[in-house]
Amino acid sequence: MTLSAILTVWSPGPNNILLLSTASKYGISGNLRFMTGIWSGSLTLMCLSGLFCSTLGKVVPGIQPVMKYLGAAYVLYLAWQTWRRLPPSDAVQEKKPTWLMGYFLQLVNVKIIIYGLTMFSAYILPYETKAPILFGFAVYLMFLGALGNLIWAFAGNMLKRFYSGHYKLMNGVMALLLVWCSLRIAGLL
Repeated sequence: MTLSAILTVWSPGPNNILLLSTASKYGISGNLRFMTGIWSGSLTLMCLSGLFCSTLGKVVPGIQPVMKYLGAAYVLYLAWQTWRRLPPSDAVQEKKPTWLMGYFLQLVNVKIIIYGLTMFSAYILPYETKAPILFGFAVYLMFLGALGNLIWAFAGNMLKRFYSGHYKLMNGVMALLLVWCSLRIAGLL
């Protein structure tokens, strides 16, 4: 679960690419409010994902295997999108990012929504259903995302330059790792 989570939340996506760009412009301190907004929104989504998957599993008992395969299919889709991704653009962001921007970015971030649903339906709920433990997993999943955000923010321009020069190789490696995760989620490996 942790490897799949890390590959999902540490790979390029809306949060990480935006943090890469804004950290190179505003620095880490200029992004702290934005990052805490992302983390707050992520924790909210992880809690809602756990609640949704748990409730849905009780209402429709046979939904768990379906959700597992839907999650695996989505990870394959992410692999395809990762393979096709171009390097980040140098577009200038005029408005300094705020906590509210980070929070609402999470609430509409499909990657993080599916991440939460996939993690809970494929890795957590088959083994645990107690609310305090589910909350602990929500915090853990948010924490992994926060570490990824920090890595991208600290990397700033250095990673941006490296990725721009080697994006095909990096995309290929990340896409293959996502395919591997998808096969693990589906129980084929």
